[in-house]
Amino acid sequence: MAYVGCSKEFCLNHLTEHQQILNDELNLITNEFNEFKQTINEQKQNTQNPQNDLLIKQIHQWERNSIGIIQQKAQECRKIVLAYSQTSINDIKNKFNNLSEQIKQVQQENEFNEINLKYLRNQLIEITQELNNPTKISIKEDSQPFINEILIISSKSKFLKNNFHFL
Repeated sequence: MAYVGCSKEFCLNHLTEHQQILNDELNLITNEFNEFKQTINEQKQNTQNPQNDLLIKQIHQWERNSIGIIQQKAQECRKIVLAYSQTSINDIKNKFNNLSEQIKQVQQENEFNEINLKYLRNQLIEITQELNNPTKISIKEDSQPFINEILIISSKSKFLKNNFHFL
């Protein structure tokens, strides 16, 4: 009588021998599986993966570059604001000095009337208002980013956008 095993037929005498071969093969697969499991656990615990190190270094470099770009842009904007403020103050000072000369001239000539006084007063009011209410400047954020966005790309999926999103 023949017995059907996996894909071969064996006589009763060889069935036990074949079963032993299959057991040995299963033990080999189990050992390889356990070794693989150990490797996974070691890699999970060992964060010193060379590929990860390289990727982390690239992310750090991107971060430093991006921060540098932001700091440079912020410094440029601060200079513009300070320069504008200084220009505005200088303009007011020039108008004030001009008015001061006009007042001295009127006092020295001692020839003035209501029209001259009204003009001087209006000039003083105008300069005072300009000093107290300087031309407004503001900041407008551009809708186009000036820092490159980075994405983490995996060979198994297009990119890992669901879990990670970087600018």
